[in-house]
Amino acid sequence: MGYYEAYKAVFDAVRNVLSGISSINQVNVGEQLRVRSLPLAVVNPEETEITQVDIGGTLKNKINFTVIIVVRETEPKDWFTEVVSLMGEVVDAFLADRTLNETVKDVTPTLFAPGEIRFTNKLYYGGAVRFSALTFYTP
Repeated sequence: MGYYEAYKAVFDAVRNVLSGISSINQVNVGEQLRVRSLPLAVVNPEETEITQVDIGGTLKNKINFTVIIVVRETEPKDWFTEVVSLMGEVVDAFLADRTLNETVKDVTPTLFAPGEIRFTNKLYYGGAVRFSALTFYTP
């Protein structure tokens, strides 16, 4: 398996986790964004830190990504029941299987930030949950 396939497998596993959350109606991982149905989860790949493991060809990869949860177009009356609860479901889904079905060694949440979200000059309400996934790759 080449690096692209190993890297993409992580995001395929992320899509599977998010697709299993019944409260989320749409999951976007790398596709052109078209808001069809809320709540929506948008996965943004971020920097990957790569370091060599001891001596040899194995590389340690810390793959970072953020899941943007778009919940609603109007300001929530209660952030905790309408926004934070769904963000918590996302964290719980990843923590239920921290290997993402044995695709990574471990995945951990590193940021939990409810707030406003702007897409295509439109304001939405939801939040961001950032994760870091640990993998090892040997060419």
